[in-house]
Amino acid sequence: MKRMRRLLVLPLLAASLAAAAPQRAGTIDLEVVALDGRAQPVTDLEPRELEVWINDFRIPIETVSFVSPQTGGRGTTIVLVLDDMSVHPASVPRIREAARALVERLQPGDRIAIVSLNGDSMEATADKAALVKAIDRHHARSLPIRFDHAAQHVFRTVTALSRQIAEAPGGRKAIVLIGSGWLFDRPVPPPTASIDLRPDWVDAMRATANAHASVYVIDPAGVGTAPVTGGSSGFARETGGFAFTNTNDLGGAAERILSELRTYYVLTVEDPAVGKKADLREVQVKVQRRGVTVRARRGIPAPR
Repeated sequence: MKRMRRLLVLPLLAASLAAAAPQRAGTIDLEVVALDGRAQPVTDLEPRELEVWINDFRIPIETVSFVSPQTGGRGTTIVLVLDDMSVHPASVPRIREAARALVERLQPGDRIAIVSLNGDSMEATADKAALVKAIDRHHARSLPIRFDHAAQHVFRTVTALSRQIAEAPGGRKAIVLIGSGWLFDRPVPPPTASIDLRPDWVDAMRATANAHASVYVIDPAGVGTAPVTGGSSGFARETGGFAFTNTNDLGGAAERILSELRTYYVLTVEDPAVGKKADLREVQVKVQRRGVTVRARRGIPAPR
């Protein structure tokens, strides 16, 4: 386990970050993705069509801002976490393919950092050649490890990375986990005989919320693989992201992720004094327009 803990203390992004504009005190900013029936961005929602509920209380929306490259949206910060623990070596070329698909679609202002789940890392950069070189060095390691230990390592890794990118300047932030969906996109974990994973899951949810970072999962195994447990209640969805599983279209997954990170709404609401004793408060963002779905994180920390 010593090797697994190594990632949690790496200064992954510290050398390349400056302070971002702080969120206004007493308010909550929610990044919301709106999609039509073809999973294309919806760009013309009106404030009256959106609702925010926190712990079953409807919270008035103060402002709605639409962000896109056309409206001056800033670049994205992405951390790619490449699975080298739970995948078969035969899956490594597909992991590299998915990672390169994201790098190839970088635009000015975007930056990517690369981390192996149990190995090396590099700081965020826009240098595509350096990123591809790091991706091509990725390989699988044969590590006999129990699932609960691996899941705990994933949650703690996401927590550590979220804290490191919390002050990243620019637009949206994301952690993209490329590897086994059954490990990366777990739902709220029940206690096990040896490790209760829920505290680590809550820490990861709180850290991603504080960093305004969403988690995305790309499972490179392809169509016909065993379904994951997560689905609509998986870890990625809880953070406002999405899990791409049972798909052969890795380029399409990369396109979707970057589209969602570049085109979205920011809803600002007052931070209500509800759920003060809870580790997380339940959030629901609803849309009134037929044929449109919205996605935002489902849990935020209680006010302190």
